[in-house]
Parts: sequence; structure tokens; C-alpha cells
Amino acid sequence: MQRWVFVGLGILGLIGQPAWAFDIPTPQNQPQKITTTPFSVPKDFGPVTPLAPTPELDTTAGAGHLPDGVSIRTEIVATPGGFLLRAPFLVTLTITDRNKSIASLTLHRPQGDHIEARRIDINQQLMSVDGRMANVRVYRFAVTPLSAGEVSLGFAEMTFREVGDADTRYAFIPVARTLTVRPLPGFWPAYLPVTPALRITEEPLPPMAAGQPVDWVLHITGRDLSEYALRKLLEEQLLGTSALGIGHAQINRSPDAPVPATDLLAQTFDIRISLLPDPEGKGSTQGTLPALRLPFIDSRGDAPGQVLSEAILPGRTLHWSAPAGVRLAQAVEFWWWRGLLLLALAYGAGFALNDAWRRWQRRRRHRAAQVELAALDSPQAVLQLLRWLTGESSINGMICRAPNPRFMAALHALDAACYGDTQAPPSQWAQTHEELVRWLPRVFF
Repeated sequence: MQRWVFVGLGILGLIGQPAWAFDIPTPQNQPQKITTTPFSVPKDFGPVTPLAPTPELDTTAGAGHLPDGVSIRTEIVATPGGFLLRAPFLVTLTITDRNKSIASLTLHRPQGDHIEARRIDINQQLMSVDGRMANVRVYRFAVTPLSAGEVSLGFAEMTFREVGDADTRYAFIPVARTLTVRPLPGFWPAYLPVTPALRITEEPLPPMAAGQPVDWVLHITGRDLSEYALRKLLEEQLLGTSALGIGHAQINRSPDAPVPATDLLAQTFDIRISLLPDPEGKGSTQGTLPALRLPFIDSRGDAPGQVLSEAILPGRTLHWSAPAGVRLAQAVEFWWWRGLLLLALAYGAGFALNDAWRRWQRRRRHRAAQVELAALDSPQAVLQLLRWLTGESSINGMICRAPNPRFMAALHALDAACYGDTQAPPSQWAQTHEELVRWLPRVFF
């Protein structure tokens, strides 16, 4: 009974007291988020089981776990009239980080059977989301279906790590999509581009002169383009004449305008074609540049591929000057230093071959001398052969010309074997003989 009396008095005493600082909710006295399980074991939310595919084109659905304040939106923009075979469409993946807590993330381009995906753009900026500044990352991909019918477009597993919590791994997989792709007529070649528009432009040609090549630079912009397709479309039209020579096209993706601002799915290719006025030196002063026609399948409309569309670059006549004596001067200017260079190269090659031949012959003579020296069995015969091979009448002369320590020691042993008071044992002579053969210098040959 007394215990309850004291408890009641304590409560009455607190009612009349002023509020302390810890009674007011502030960010400093609020409980912090715990990012680890008991005993400080990091969380790991993988592996993740993907959700079943959905036909929705714009959704934030997905399987897995995301850090607090993070959302992922995947948006697919279909071509007019629906998805079409070989017609690229835009896939946008937007990651919104309201707390700006993402330290690192990994993702991959969309994937699936019978599709081709390429990255277009990566953008990251601070944006106002619900009245707060959020870190927004936008990834854009161009996806091209390579077969008609039902196609599944999936996304790989994405992983995230938060600032200050590098041990916790968040995993998330956006929901896959089921797409219905319309077919194209089968009677057209597979390399024809499927694009809503195809544009071809050219740069002005520099001043031309007979016998001097210039580059004809074209720019082709559209969707579903490739180097192979453009080469197939152009190679049958680039036909030169006796007045104007036309070379093969050099096709490369443009480094200056890889993604046109007006169409994110389009690409620009640079084409360089070499033109040679008067290639046969007949004195021609004009030639015809052929017109270029690039057929394509217009992806707009209800029945694409029933009729082909064309992008046309009109042909025209080119003029240039050919003064007398220019070709001769150009030939002299072209060949004089090249001739000197060829002569210098020929002289150098001849010198190198001669030196290599002499070295080979020297090595051959040295090897033959070793074989001949090894076939002898007496010290006197070996000394006589060495005098003949080296051209020296004495051992000291041999040593002066070839001061090799091993060869010098072998020569001294040979001298002792030939003129010593005692006969050297057979084993010692065999070793001396072997040393003379092995260390016979090449300087004598």
C-alpha cells in the first residue's frame, strides 16, 4: 500500500514541473534507423525472384528491396501503331532518390530473347519531387525487336548501397514486359532500315583539280541504321566513269552527332567517298556525280512495308580545271622522294642481307672447324690444326687475338700436353680437348 502512495506522489510532482529539452521532438533526439540486424550482421536482400511479366508499359512495379526514399520507374514508349519488327522503341529507366542516400548502384541494359538493346543516354540531376530536392538518374535505351509475335523484355537485377552502410546490399528487379510485335512483309531485304524518316545531306565539295582526289562527305540520319545496311544500299549506286572516278564508301558512326536531339532513337552516320577527277588523264574537265536513292520502310501507319519510301540526294555535274603540265609536275612531286626512299631501303636491305650472309658463312665455318677439331685424338694433331685454322704459329698469338679465359686455360693445358716433361693422364687430356672444341673463338673465322 505504501508503494502505491509513493508512486502517486511522484506523478503529482511531475505534473507541475516544466518540460525538459528531451521532451521536444527534434532530429537529434529521435531514434535513428538501424541498418543492421542484432549482433551487427549486415542485411542482404538477394537473391530476388522476378515478378511475372506484365503488359503495362509504364510502371514502378518490381521485386526486391530498395533503400528508403528510392523508387524506380520503367517506361516503354511504343512506336505509332504498336511495336513493329526491327523498329526501335525507347525504354526509359528513372531512379528517384529522395533522401540522396545512394552511394553506388549497378544496372544493365534491358535483355531478352530476340531483342537488341543499346544505351542512348545517361543523365543525373537534382529535381524537385513533392517539394523536396531529389537526386534523379535517367537511363535511356533503344530496344529493337528481332522477331514478330510475343516478345518478353526483361531487366537484370539492380543492386544498391547506401551512404554510410556499404555492407548492406539492396537488390531490385523491375517487372518484365510482354510485348506484341507486328511482322513485316517477307519480300523485302532484311537490311532495309525500318524508320519513320531517313535524311541524307552532304557537305560542300572543295575546289577540284584533275588528278587530285577529294572527299565527298555525306551524313545519313535515321533509325535502324548500320554500317552493313548503308554499304549494301550505296555500293550499287557509286559507279564511276572515265571522267570521274568514285571510290568505296568509308562508313562510320558520327562522333559529332551520335544522338540527334530531335529523335533519341535515331543515329547519324558519316560517309566519306573518294572522288578522282580525270582518273585516266584524258584531259576531262567535267563529270557527273550520280544521284543517290536510299529506300527504307516507313514504320508509321497501319501497314508498314507495303510500299517503300525513299530518301533522295539529286545528282549534279562537277567541273574542274586541268592546266598543261600539271600531271607531269604532280608525278615528279609524287615520286622523287619516294624513289629516293625506295633506293635507300634497297641499299639498306642489301647491306643487311650481305651482313646476314657473312655471319651465316662465318658460323658455318666455325661449326665445321669444331667438328674437325673434335675428330682428332692427339695433342700434337690438335695444335697443328689450330695453327692452320687460326693462322697463328704460336699459342701466345692465339691468346692475343682471342683472350677468352676458358680458351686460354685450354691452350695452356694443350701446351703442357705437347711439350711437358710428363705425359698427361687420358682423362685430363679428354677434358682439355673438349674445352678446346667448346670454346673455340669465332674471331678466327
